[in-house]
Amino acid sequence: MHCGPGRGALAAVFVLVNSALGVASCDRTGPIVFSGGGGGGTALPDAGPEVLPDALPDFPDAAWSPTVGIDGLPSPQPGVYTDQGPAPVTGGVRGLIGFPIQSRGALEAAVESLYDPTSSTFRSYLDAATFLATYAPSAYDVQLVALWVESTGMTVARVATNRLLLEVTGTVEQWNQAFQTTLHLFSRKNPQIGNPPIEVYGTLGGLTVPAFVAQRISGVLTADLPAATGALPREAPIAVDPPPGIGAAFTPAQIAGAYGVEQLRALGYRGQGVRLGLMVGAGFGLNEVQSFWRSLGVTRADPAVVETMEPPATRYLESTIDVEWAGSMADGASVVVYEGPDSRDTSSLYTFNEAVGRAEIDVLTDSFAHREDSEAVAIREQYDAAALEAAALGITVTAASGDGASPDIPSTSPFVTAVGGTELELDPQGGVVSEIAWNGSGSGVSGSFPLPLWQKGVRAATGGKRATVDVALAASPFSPYWVRYLGSWGRYGGTSFASPTFAGLIAVVNSARKGAGKPRAGYLNPLVYQTPAVQATFRDILAGSTSGYAAGPGWDFPTGWGAPDAHGLALALP
Repeated sequence: MHCGPGRGALAAVFVLVNSALGVASCDRTGPIVFSGGGGGGTALPDAGPEVLPDALPDFPDAAWSPTVGIDGLPSPQPGVYTDQGPAPVTGGVRGLIGFPIQSRGALEAAVESLYDPTSSTFRSYLDAATFLATYAPSAYDVQLVALWVESTGMTVARVATNRLLLEVTGTVEQWNQAFQTTLHLFSRKNPQIGNPPIEVYGTLGGLTVPAFVAQRISGVLTADLPAATGALPREAPIAVDPPPGIGAAFTPAQIAGAYGVEQLRALGYRGQGVRLGLMVGAGFGLNEVQSFWRSLGVTRADPAVVETMEPPATRYLESTIDVEWAGSMADGASVVVYEGPDSRDTSSLYTFNEAVGRAEIDVLTDSFAHREDSEAVAIREQYDAAALEAAALGITVTAASGDGASPDIPSTSPFVTAVGGTELELDPQGGVVSEIAWNGSGSGVSGSFPLPLWQKGVRAATGGKRATVDVALAASPFSPYWVRYLGSWGRYGGTSFASPTFAGLIAVVNSARKGAGKPRAGYLNPLVYQTPAVQATFRDILAGSTSGYAAGPGWDFPTGWGAPDAHGLALALP
């Protein structure tokens, strides 16, 4: 028989998990069977619905039998991950353990009804408390896994609000012993074009956990080097100085005019009453984004910042782009930036999940895309679980389709609206001269997710898999956007502009819906694909291509249904 440490050794994790889960009691009584997401249950001492263990129960030996678990850690992959040998055992590691949504089939059925205009539950969105009570992993299972983590000498650093993730920290030696593996250092090609390779952890084989842990988790999802530490450099004061040669790149006013946002502004809708969420890795400068806005005629309040994990020690161009452009489109919305310490998998996945799980926004955008085939299936599915929760809560989730002409995660999740890229040309008055598919825009067939019911009518063969993209906006570097970063003006392209711009557009649409007494738009894909009146609001992109796919009439891989019109969407969305 095996039994874990007692109350004294594990008091810290018990307090942490209970604090995150809102559970006050720690006494246990009498017998019950708890089953986890991955398999059958283990006979455990009885506990009431709000009673959690403060020590590992006295399990039979079989419960401790080593079981090869699902993991999301990379292995060598040509052109993506290059093995540099075993990692130093004294190095630090942070990683994520994931948990599955309970009764997932029932939740998917509920979401299908939520977005069916003929259903009695149409747009009757769930609240966070209902999700936790009905579909989140049990507090008992999360606590049990946390106790096992602490028994290995590692630490549970944080528990996600929706209980779908635990962050684990420790040394490489502790990780190797706990999971019966050997972490290697890999050099990863940086998904942010022009940036140097990133050192990440991976393995040459699988991970092993005790059977009672394997039964309860969706996988050991990530293992990363510790987040960088240090103070962010002091910012320069706000400066109002428009870019020289302003016509050389798009301004917020031009993009707002090209995609119907200006028409809603003329009616008084600017995103007021809407909370627009941005998932970012690392920081941005408040003075920097205010300099951008004020120099280009945008007047808006500072965004709120939620640090989801360790505080960032650097600022990213990517984060800056998201804040500047989403905030520009919806200048009346309350912008909430969910800020992780960096763009590694541990930070990106936890921050995305937390932005959803906190259930305090109406729209969420994610531009920190990673090539789908470079991310393990376990990571892709955990993004999908968070996006499914978002759909249930009535949160619109948009993500950049990527800039490598192939599908990126999380945009391939069926519960995410994948935003691709176009090459846009405007006349001097702001009218659209032409718009074609941008050849670098991520598009294609997902390697993970089955074809959703609502996408079965698209004209291209997909082999029974989810196809991307769904919509598209300007993204080509040949028709760039202005950005202010580290005190200088620059011109850039990429779907990292398209997704936050579209999210800001939907925030303005939501303010119009609110003004008309309608609920927020929520999960867009079923209504876009199944409502001809909604499809008719998009500007169909008929020319241009990505690798292997050409734009054409109706839906196509490079541009989906085409370029959105905010005013039309506000009127047509049921």
